[in-house]
Amino acid sequence: MRFRNAFNILIYLSLAFLFIYLYRFDFFGFKKLEWKVFPLLASILLLWSGYLVSALSWQNILKRHNIAIGARDAIISHGLSVFAKYIPGKIWVILGRAGYISRFGFPMKTTSFLSMKEQLIYVWAGLLISAVPMVYFYGITLFSAFVLSLVLFFTFLLYSGGFHTFFIKVAIRITKKEWDIPFIRFYDSLNIIWFILGYWALWLVAFFLFVTAFYSGAGPEVAFAFPLSVTLGLLAIIFPGGLGVREGIMTGYLVLGGLPLEIATAISIYARLWFISGEIFIFMTGFICKWCKSSK
Repeated sequence: MRFRNAFNILIYLSLAFLFIYLYRFDFFGFKKLEWKVFPLLASILLLWSGYLVSALSWQNILKRHNIAIGARDAIISHGLSVFAKYIPGKIWVILGRAGYISRFGFPMKTTSFLSMKEQLIYVWAGLLISAVPMVYFYGITLFSAFVLSLVLFFTFLLYSGGFHTFFIKVAIRITKKEWDIPFIRFYDSLNIIWFILGYWALWLVAFFLFVTAFYSGAGPEVAFAFPLSVTLGLLAIIFPGGLGVREGIMTGYLVLGGLPLEIATAISIYARLWFISGEIFIFMTGFICKWCKSSK
């Protein structure tokens, strides 16, 4: 009962913070922009499909660590906690789905650890698939060097035992607090990595179609603006949900890709609402699954 009440409170808080931040950043102030129906609808379907795969990815990592849950419970835990990213602190989306799974008798510490593990691989994969094309298309700049440094940092932090141990010791010495960051054995986690790359691939194609719905002259390189802006937005801890940070990075990338500034700015704003449509989809899917389960 205690976990159920906490999970419900998390849902209400996350929805409240979502609307507060959307209003605060004026995401309801639409800009007029012509758009094409087919690529827009196709992008939405691929976006929503990616969200379903992300829920199955969560189920997969639990299964790989001997926590067997059905696809329905994976969708419920993942979907109903999706808006928790807008609550300041950025840990609630990790704890939210972990807390729901822990209601089935699994230790909260274990489920939280696995939730963080999947999230860290998600960030690493997003940076990796966007960094290389960025350097190829736009060359070595201060910003691209920064992104490449992040890729190397997360690669060593997650997959190198020596660097992982060294970083934890330094972090504890500096902050005087305990740090519990998952160490991941690369070959043992290939199945998890492929799942995560799978929904990133769906979102790459979806975002390219989304951009072409507003600007038909966009090249395929603009697709990589999406994973780059999303992952850097997640890492911007002081901005809940990456609001503002994501849009700024996306606009700059699209302008470098040849889009006029005004169109790139409008697309970055629409992209936030487009992505939220996916969050609403997985939230409502989780809600319906939960309702169907409780009505039996």
